[in-house]
Amino acid sequence: MARVKAIHRSDDYPGMPDEMTRQELVALFQHLFPGNPHPEIDQSHAGLAVAAHNPKLALNLAKLSALIAGELPWSQRRDLRELAIQAVNVHFGSDYSFQARMGAAQAAGISADQLAAIAHWRTSPLFNEEQGLVLEYAHAVASGQVPGALFGRVVERYGEKGAVELTSLIAFWSFWALFLNATRPDED
Repeated sequence: MARVKAIHRSDDYPGMPDEMTRQELVALFQHLFPGNPHPEIDQSHAGLAVAAHNPKLALNLAKLSALIAGELPWSQRRDLRELAIQAVNVHFGSDYSFQARMGAAQAAGISADQLAAIAHWRTSPLFNEEQGLVLEYAHAVASGQVPGALFGRVVERYGEKGAVELTSLIAFWSFWALFLNATRPDED
């Protein structure tokens, strides 16, 4: 059984929410599903459904996710974005998040063989130089040990703005990996 009941629909909220919580639930589901009379968070976003125990938190996480993954200029390279996210998932052993993002990764051009090789990226011939840099950097940021020379290579490749954006993506998806590992929305 999942450690925390997911709130896929607003009427899944446990107990009798107070007025503030009801308003926050309405705001969350209206933001996620504008105009949908029967909004429901799907299973691939179960982490957000768990965070919905605090609807205001879930709303802001959804907004931040959309900003970091969809709006930042660095994230427009969908293949590199998904590779960085999946490297974080591998680093933290977040199988739920890894599986939930497989479709997005493959749609972005990351092959099933590449996904399977992320753990062994240093010795795999499946990744080009730029992909290798993203993987190396994702693992370094997730470990909390980023050598100056590596950061310098990232800045050289993407500029300071791009380095900040890439670091933000890795740090934020590290949050999701850790959150999902703790709450285990995939356990039934």
